[in-house]
Amino acid sequence: MRIKDIIKFKDTETYRKLKKVGKRQQKRKDKEIKLGDRPERLMQHDAYKRKGRRIKQIKWG
Repeated sequence: MRIKDIIKFKDTETYRKLKKVGKRQQKRKDKEIKLGDRPERLMQHDAYKRKGRRIKQIKWG
């Protein structure tokens, strides 16, 4: 028996809150920048700056 099943029957409010948190985390995963993506998408993150024609990484992580 999973913890999910126990919480679902004993404490439904907590179960609903945890389920909402899980949905939020899934939405964030969809917005992650994929490696090898277009330069325009990489520029959305503040770790990259355009210098001349090149895209430079100025921060790590």
